[in-house]
Amino acid sequence: MTELRSYEIDLEVRRTASERIVAGIVVPYNVEQRINRQLTEVFLPGAFQAVTRAAHRVKLLTQHDASQLPAGRGQLLKEEARGLYGEFYVSKTQRGDELLELVADGAVDQFSVGFVPLKDNRRADGVVERVRAHLAEVSLVTFGAYGEKALVESVREES
Repeated sequence: MTELRSYEIDLEVRRTASERIVAGIVVPYNVEQRINRQLTEVFLPGAFQAVTRAAHRVKLLTQHDASQLPAGRGQLLKEEARGLYGEFYVSKTQRGDELLELVADGAVDQFSVGFVPLKDNRRADGVVERVRAHLAEVSLVTFGAYGEKALVESVREES
């Protein structure tokens, strides 16, 4: 079953003639987060290592709404000390234009991930360590589980 986690970090938006990119840390590492009364989790470095070789397969959604067409797709996923960094191309559609504007304005500023746990450890204190997971999708969301730890860092697009 796919689980969803949201993070607030600094989103980057790059806009050029050929680029329509939103970027940032999509999953922070070594950050304990209480998900509900029964679950506190932490993603360990390398949890998503396998997906870094196939960023193009990761779809960019909005609000985890798979009933809508994707807003874009992965361009780059790489492991960094602070977490899994991602760059996502936003499709040149009316919906994509609207999404880029909302991110650039700061109205939408958080990433959230849909993932399938593959290997977990439960520590003595009850915290679940996410050792390995499959990244099913990344969403831009209004409110995320990890708050300021998963903000869009940049937006790139030429006007």
